[in-house]
Amino acid sequence: MAVADLGHKIIARPNNSLSEKDSLKLLAVLAGIALIVALGFSHAGAWLVLPFAGLEIIAFAYAFHTVYAHAGDFDSITIEQDRVVVEKKNVKEITTTVFQRYWAQVNVRDVAMIKGSNGKCGLFISSHGNEVEFGRNFINDEQRSQLARDLRQKLKNIN
Repeated sequence: MAVADLGHKIIARPNNSLSEKDSLKLLAVLAGIALIVALGFSHAGAWLVLPFAGLEIIAFAYAFHTVYAHAGDFDSITIEQDRVVVEKKNVKEITTTVFQRYWAQVNVRDVAMIKGSNGKCGLFISSHGNEVEFGRNFINDEQRSQLARDLRQKLKNIN
């Protein structure tokens, strides 16, 4: 997954290596192969393969749609003078959490049991009982540890 450090703004987003156009081409190829195989079995007398091939194509289309819907997701941290702004986008929902820079704490701790976690630990930014996890689905444990060190340094040194 990609993490971009733009000075006082850090953005984590999924690595989308397949464009929408290429996704449609791949889906068309997979659908064509499934239909050719299903028609071959149907011609041999196993006509019941055709509806299942149709279900397979629908499942592929749904999977590609889901991946494309999440292509624009991101988590970002912006460090401004006395504020730390954490913004998270998931499909069409955007949440923003603001912390005071002086009180913001960066922690890495075990989250292996949390569903959807992309590793064994999580990077949390917290202050006054409010806590936000950063990069759950976008970065791995090694990147979390490095990012936590960098964030702690940036929170200390910003003017």
